[in-house]
Amino acid sequence: QIPAPLKNGQYTGQDITTRFGDVQVEITISNGHITDVQAPLLPSDRARSVEISQAAGPILHDEALQAVSAKTAQIDIVSGATYTSDAYVQSLQSAIDQAHA
Repeated sequence: QIPAPLKNGQYTGQDITTRFGDVQVEITISNGHITDVQAPLLPSDRARSVEISQAAGPILHDEALQAVSAKTAQIDIVSGATYTSDAYVQSLQSAIDQAHA
């Protein structure tokens, strides 16, 4: 659960290393609520990793925004992007934790 309100600003989550590359999530908080979620870092070290990231990134973005609206950092795993999805959740939670500090 995400207790509200959060401190306004931008928070960058921890850089999570997976076997396919790094994942990092950044959140924007306005009026105590998460208003945007971006992933400045998704796996891109191989052509297949880029392909998966391009497909999974928008899905994870939408899942994250829906989840945070429901006051949770838990999002559904994207099929075919399990490592990326797990790392995305970890980085998202890390950014949320910073907004509470």
